[in-house]
Amino acid sequence: MDLLQACCDSRKLLNEILACIHDAIVVTDLEGRILFSSSVVEKVLGFKPDELEGGNLSTIFTPEDLPFLYPNLLNMAQKNMPFEGELMFLRKDGSRFFAFIIFKSYFDPRQGRSIIAVCIQDIHKEKQLERTFRESHYEDIVQIANGIAHEIRNPLMGIGGFVNRLFKSGKAIDNQDKYYDYILNNVKKIEDLVKKVNFFANLPQPSLSEGSVSELLQKALEPFNQKMEAQKIDLTIKMEEMILLIDKELVTSVFSILIANALDALSDGGKIMIHNDTNDIHGRIYISDTGGGISANDIPHIFNPFFSTRPNGAGVDLATAKRIMDSHGGRIEVTSKMGKGATFTLLFPLERRQPLRIFPLNE
Repeated sequence: MDLLQACCDSRKLLNEILACIHDAIVVTDLEGRILFSSSVVEKVLGFKPDELEGGNLSTIFTPEDLPFLYPNLLNMAQKNMPFEGELMFLRKDGSRFFAFIIFKSYFDPRQGRSIIAVCIQDIHKEKQLERTFRESHYEDIVQIANGIAHEIRNPLMGIGGFVNRLFKSGKAIDNQDKYYDYILNNVKKIEDLVKKVNFFANLPQPSLSEGSVSELLQKALEPFNQKMEAQKIDLTIKMEEMILLIDKELVTSVFSILIANALDALSDGGKIMIHNDTNDIHGRIYISDTGGGISANDIPHIFNPFFSTRPNGAGVDLATAKRIMDSHGGRIEVTSKMGKGATFTLLFPLERRQPLRIFPLNE
């Protein structure tokens, strides 16, 4: 208790103690006016303590968070509702950084008023490292290397054997057309595999712009129209207008992958159903088929590179779709029952910020 009293009486002692904490500490009144800031704020925010004190906490918030997030946090503090979470802040030089904050109100008996204590931990470097590690896809690359060796070895051995036989014959032989067809089909298989692996390994960062999901879906369906007609596929589309912030080319690729996947499951005809809906957080697109379904044992692995349940499948496409969805801050899910078909669900974030940042709190 003596130490607490000493800290209250001596600003210098309080600063020296708080300097031992690596997080910046800012104290404000309930309106956000800064009453005190620890010396660590200079390291974290770039401001000297006396540059902040007397000013408003809004100084360190990004412009897009001033309309809702900032007043919502003050509103919560006034109602004695603490907040903890990751937010983006501004440094003195205008640069942005990720921080983990604790935003909580306390009653100061000496002053007879409530105050807000804000603890700001700089986690920007950790976020960058996390992103770098996530984008490295080390495990995926290892699986790709193993998969390529497996997928290419068998067709190459067959090609080599038939080419050698044709070469030695030097004349027309029985089944010559069959051998040539085998060679050409397997060469094409290798070419397609290399293209898919190259696309997967060099997937660009998404270039986001507003796009109509219905328009992109129609674009993805066009190359499959003849195949659907030939396979007598019953296609049902029930799409409400949905505008998302996406990379149009990459998302079109995801649609194409899932449509091709559904067609592969319906070699003897069947149905493909596509529809969408929304909730407060996601725009959701469902692509279903009435094929044979996916076993419960296989579902945890179907998005792994080179995992395939089909003899002629390379297993790169669904892994690519997952990477694209991850890069959009969304995800891809699958549900299935054997003999009943499968449903792939694409979940896109409707708003990349927390609801706290885009809606005012109810009074």
